[in-house]
This record gives sequence, structure tokens and C-alpha cells, in this order.
Amino acid sequence: MKLRRALIVWTFFACGAASALAAERETISVGEAAPSAQQVANFLFPEADCENAKYQCLAVRPSTERSIGMDIKFSTGSAELTPNARAQLEGAGKALASRNGRMAPGEIVIEGHTDARGSADLNKRLSERRAESVVRHLVAVHGVDAKALRPVGRGKAELKDTAHPDADINRRVELVRQAK
Repeated sequence: MKLRRALIVWTFFACGAASALAAERETISVGEAAPSAQQVANFLFPEADCENAKYQCLAVRPSTERSIGMDIKFSTGSAELTPNARAQLEGAGKALASRNGRMAPGEIVIEGHTDARGSADLNKRLSERRAESVVRHLVAVHGVDAKALRPVGRGKAELKDTAHPDADINRRVELVRQAK
């Protein structure tokens, strides 16, 4: 009986650990760099290599969310993209536009994040406006399918550097490809 109970507990733990691992997000952080379209495409869409293959290809869509963290700078209290921010989005815009017609509605979530300065409500609204600004730019400048993008404001709820809540690194935008 003890052995059976131990097996049930072990199985429960193993399944729970597997579920927790499956729910994780793979993230690369590019900081203030401007990733190339190829870098964005290779990370967010690894299965794209198989789309034009003449032979059987074993690449599959990732089973976890994948995220590219970009330290896109905005002026304090502003949601207007700076010229540097536009340059940072160049590669992402090209990569996403090349996937038009092959992305599900809302498949790419544009997450806006803020630092901890200010009220939670103010930061939530500001992060939403910033995410929407990135979506507008990707659609208008690069022709990305608007239905594939979903802006979300996270405010100060998911700080990257919790030890330094007011740090610049917490003010960022992440492009997240939702897992199936």
C-alpha cells in the first residue's frame, strides 16, 4: 500500500512539474539592440524553415510561449515612439510582415511594461498606450496584419529587476508568440 501511495504521489509530482515546465516562457532579451528580421524570425517562428522544404522536415512549432524583450525607450509619461525605438522595431516589423496570412488572430502579444514609479492605475494605462503605439507602428510602417497583434499593458506588475523597481530595465516592450 505504501509503495502504491508513493507511486501516486511521485506521478502527481512528475505531472505537475511537467505542466509547470510547459507553462514557462522562453525569452531572449536584446536590450536596446535592434534585432534583425532573421533573428526575430528564427526565434519566434522556428518552424518556418520547413514551409518550403522539398523533403520531410522535423521542425515543429514551439510548445511554450516565446518572447523577445526589447528595451524600447519612451519619454517619461509618453507613449510616442522615439526615432531610436522605431529603429529597434525594424527587424521585428519585417519578420512579422513576412508571416502575414500565417499567424492566428492575436498570436503575437505586444506587452508594455513600466517601472514602479507612479500609481498602479497610471502605469497600467501608460503601458497599454505604449503597447498600442508599437502595434500601430508595426501595422502602419511594416504592413503587419493588425489581427495577428494584440496589445496588452502589464504596468508595473511584472518587473524585470525587482531589486530595483525604478530601474530603466523595467520599462520595456516584449513581443510574445503565444503557445498553441
